[in-house]
Amino acid sequence: MTAAHRMTTGDLPAGLGSAVDDWADDLGRTTRSGKGMRSALFDAVYTTSGGTDEAVRAAAGQALELLHEAFLVHDDLADGDDQRRGQPNLQGRTTARATAGGIGTEAAGHLGQVGGLLGGDLLLVAAMADFARLPVPAPLLHRVLDEVQGAVVASIAGEYADVHGCVEREPADRERALAIGAAKTAAYSVCLPLVLGAMLGGAPDEVIPPLREAGRHLGTAYQVIDDVLGVFGDPAVTGKSNEGDLLRRAPTVLLAHAATTEAWPRIDAALGRPAADPATRNGHTPDPDTARELLRECGAREHAVGIAEDLITAARAALDSPAVPHDVRAALGPHLATALERTR
Repeated sequence: MTAAHRMTTGDLPAGLGSAVDDWADDLGRTTRSGKGMRSALFDAVYTTSGGTDEAVRAAAGQALELLHEAFLVHDDLADGDDQRRGQPNLQGRTTARATAGGIGTEAAGHLGQVGGLLGGDLLLVAAMADFARLPVPAPLLHRVLDEVQGAVVASIAGEYADVHGCVEREPADRERALAIGAAKTAAYSVCLPLVLGAMLGGAPDEVIPPLREAGRHLGTAYQVIDDVLGVFGDPAVTGKSNEGDLLRRAPTVLLAHAATTEAWPRIDAALGRPAADPATRNGHTPDPDTARELLRECGAREHAVGIAEDLITAARAALDSPAVPHDVRAALGPHLATALERTR
């Protein structure tokens, strides 16, 4: 049973009807159990910084993963996706249940959106409650909560910038695309686990700035590779469509590079204007396959991978700071080594 499922089944008021029970079950089914990347990053720094309290380690890891799941639910809602990892997500399951129950398409879709929005809210509240209950002294807890709040604000602002970038008439340039990735992904996915691992593990304060810098570079590299997989990845492996980011015109370094090449007018035409109906932009059906091939031909994929490689190099340089203990650096090495090898 996932943390989300334990939380919802334990706290939901009785007598609300079977639809709420089904929604809570679906929330549990669409969240992961087990150790994820964020808790693994936290563990790597916490244990090598001298942290030994198993209760702190477990609670912080669970809170980080709940925060991640909350943002995934909201991200799918913002992108209009009804699947995640090749399976129906909370929005998709809620919509499907409503449709199977005889509810009309429009109403079922609305229920799906509301189910996703409220499910993400529930996970976010649960994550914040877990952070607030960490069994540590009050002054340290206040520092932790400040870090969590900063990461949440950055991620939410980055998500809005991402969605807004999809409807702008011109694609974001490279600097803004990277800034969006750093805000919506790196801040909570990598910087936060690394910094909390150091704080809660008892590391000296001078360790935190290089860890934060390394986390920003590593997390942004993760986002760049995710953007590459979102266009060039195999859906059977990634568990998601390789057309969604193209049809949304997501503000990635792929489109930022393409917009500087002679291929851009043809790519732009294949995708259609961002303000138009996604199904029939400029009066014709968008052609993501042609856009993908043109992106490949203009070197956008190689350009993006090169940026990710540079970001990993920058992350290694940050960890080479004399303030970072050898054991911490060694524990994070495998995460840097595999960041560019992702296939999903």
